[in-house]
Amino acid sequence: MTLLAADVAEQADLLAGLLDRTPLADAARLVTSRRVVHLAGIGSSRHVAAYGAACLAALGGRTATLLAAPGGGVPQPRFSPDDLLVVVSQSGRTPALLELAGAARSAGAAVLAVTNAPGSALEQLADAVLPCGAGPERVVPATKSVTTAMLLLRALAAPVDPPAVRRLADGVASGTVPVASGRPPGFVVAGGLAGQAVADEVALKLAEVAGLPAVPESLVDFLHGPAAVVAPVVALVTSDDPNRDALATADVQHLSWQPTRDAGLDPIAMVVAGQRLALAWAGALGVDPDDPKGLAKVTMTR
Repeated sequence: MTLLAADVAEQADLLAGLLDRTPLADAARLVTSRRVVHLAGIGSSRHVAAYGAACLAALGGRTATLLAAPGGGVPQPRFSPDDLLVVVSQSGRTPALLELAGAARSAGAAVLAVTNAPGSALEQLADAVLPCGAGPERVVPATKSVTTAMLLLRALAAPVDPPAVRRLADGVASGTVPVASGRPPGFVVAGGLAGQAVADEVALKLAEVAGLPAVPESLVDFLHGPAAVVAPVVALVTSDDPNRDALATADVQHLSWQPTRDAGLDPIAMVVAGQRLALAWAGALGVDPDDPKGLAKVTMTR
């Protein structure tokens, strides 16, 4: 088993017990005491933040926004004491995110850190912390710190039914590696809650793990235009999605997962299915997923 495959396999146990060992009360108080919740991250962490914003808005009824990835002169909002900034950072020490958190604190806003790095600089800036507790990522492409952070944000948005978490963990544990066959995918399409964020993360994993560039799209956006492009499609769409049948005539590989019966948890299962597909394509193309060409960690996970 590769190191990356081991990280992927650990997710079932991590997800199963995460909410039992993570206190949410302080973070929940910050959410309910602020008028607007801003979420920020970079790379995979920004995909997590996008998913969290969708959960807070759709399931929690909160006003939630996804900020542009900070850095490079990107303008950020004028924070106020009515705001909460949720910073998602696996390493807890990405300079641009630390600068953003510092600016929010200086303006009187509250800061919530979602991180996999105990004792990090981000934690020191935060009013409350949601620790992923995933342990070190063994290789550069992030997997378990992504899905644990997603589950924490889902629980922050609205109560989670414990049996649904068990279904999620069981499905992750029993999932099989998809078959990588035919032409490599040109598109990754995802439906449901936070479909764009899921597509973004799966496409990133295909690029990081297998060296495959694929265009990520939400299902609705894909059908609005790119569906006319003749290219293989990887689809992460539930069986009851009203737009699923519109993909029937395309060159589509549907990835499957065990349904959780929770619209907010299914995206986590989709991401794991995408991780497994990236591993499958790496094997098919002879790429070492533990040492992807041209990929290096910018900030350490812990």
